[in-house]
Amino acid sequence: MPSLQWFTELTPRERLTLYAGFGGYAVDAFDFMIYSFLIPTLIATWGISKSEAGMIATSSLISAAIGGWLAGILADRYGRIRVLQWTIATFAIFTFLSGFTNSFWQLLTTRTLQGIGFGGEWSVVTIMMAETIRSPQHRAKAVGTVQSSWSSGWAAAVIVIRSTHT
Repeated sequence: MPSLQWFTELTPRERLTLYAGFGGYAVDAFDFMIYSFLIPTLIATWGISKSEAGMIATSSLISAAIGGWLAGILADRYGRIRVLQWTIATFAIFTFLSGFTNSFWQLLTTRTLQGIGFGGEWSVVTIMMAETIRSPQHRAKAVGTVQSSWSSGWAAAVIVIRSTHT
């Protein structure tokens, strides 16, 4: 197992940025995976087709790519922190609104708009991590650590779903 000593060499600001990025990515993964696990329920409850359920997931990912591209452009113009706040707000608002949807079209709309925030967050956090970690030999480890949080969010979604189905 690789040494984790590099983590102790980070400044408090660098560590806080690492924690925030890790937590944000894990929440994004949790949200995406929960939707995947809820597809059978949506099909049964709303009577949507498998292709419609897949379209919702696909639209989230396509809009995430668009959101990442837009956030990168906007972050260079308006600053990383401000754009990160916008992306988090977009993700949070449309994720919240997804909970109140009751049709395919409503959920498709909210999940597509949520994807813009999701993708934007991913692009801005990655660059912010690279800019925040002062030590060149620790940057890739820090960004890799943040990227690895996807599996933590996925695992949390599995635990939640399993606990509700036992």
